[in-house]
Amino acid sequence: MPKAEETEFTGYTLGEGVRDGLPIGLGYLSVSFTFGILAVSKGLSWIQAGLISLFNVTSAGQVAGLGIMTTAGGILAMIISQIVINLRYSLMGIALSQKADKSMTPLLRAILAFAITDEIFGVAVSKKKEFGARYFFGLTILPIIGWVAGTVIGAILGQVFPPFLTNALAIGIYGMFVSIVMPKAKHDKVILVSSILACIVSCIFFYVPALSANVSQGFAIIIAAVVAALAGVIARRKLEGRAGTVTAIVLGAVLVALLAVFAPLYEMPVTAELTFNGSNGSLDSKIFVPLLIVMAVTTYLVRMIPFTLFRKKLEKPSIKAFFDYIPYTVLSAMTFPAILYATGSVISAAIGFVVALILGFFERSLIVVAVGACLASLVAGVVMMYI
Repeated sequence: MPKAEETEFTGYTLGEGVRDGLPIGLGYLSVSFTFGILAVSKGLSWIQAGLISLFNVTSAGQVAGLGIMTTAGGILAMIISQIVINLRYSLMGIALSQKADKSMTPLLRAILAFAITDEIFGVAVSKKKEFGARYFFGLTILPIIGWVAGTVIGAILGQVFPPFLTNALAIGIYGMFVSIVMPKAKHDKVILVSSILACIVSCIFFYVPALSANVSQGFAIIIAAVVAALAGVIARRKLEGRAGTVTAIVLGAVLVALLAVFAPLYEMPVTAELTFNGSNGSLDSKIFVPLLIVMAVTTYLVRMIPFTLFRKKLEKPSIKAFFDYIPYTVLSAMTFPAILYATGSVISAAIGFVVALILGFFERSLIVVAVGACLASLVAGVVMMYI
């Protein structure tokens, strides 16, 4: 019979972090690929594109920052845009602070906060036990390498790979989100209901023109996640048992109805027609360097301050419940309906989404769900090319 000390949990290892970060790194390699293409098409050099990714590691924030850099936007515009778009990282930082163990000193929190991203947050916060600095550091290595490498490769060799291949790879990140949310929602009706509600609110902001035109994607995710998590906190006792199942079915029907009404009217943006400008020029360093510094510092502070300051464990049940639900509502709002447009084809994306749901329901690993979604979308895309 094994001794108690031999089976005592001693913390997640660096190797476990690296392993869990592998699917994120692969997903980042494909997603940042398109940013590299976009940056060079706007007149930046591949080195400048790589520096933006190295010091920011944020998709929507980088695209917004690139627009400001290339349209003579000022420092104030850069600060405001990065705060609004990346504000969700503050919520993630607070939630992560509740999962970090005592090895996460204030200094280590301040250093590692740089790597808080949607996907790294989703994986770390889903761990059943508290994680330490070793695990979190390992979790960040491959994603950062993948993000920067993908940007540089996209900037240099973006036109070598066919669009249907890079588009299929992009759905892998959403597949990871599904693999995190689905198993938990399967066993917890409050999380199931809250996640579906987050998808509904996200769809409303996505499809209603007046909202999508005036509310940034990052801010819409925050609103959807917070509203859904608060609803879960308020109704958590009423959602136990059959009531939770009925509510989930009703909200699922509402979600399907929203898609039936609004999705056919939505015009998917064309992202596969980006071209290189053919030059070896770069943005003037007098413009690029100050804006890069402001962009990087603002994004970092949005991540670092909450993760470093909120070290005390939450005791009040309702507040604790909110931060238990918020990871899943954030990931749900980010996944839906964006996953339907990740591959450039609603049909191939929907097939990848369904495969991810099935694999997630059976609680397969992150990388299995991500690869499964990518392969399903790729096969569907290839088949559609010859129909």
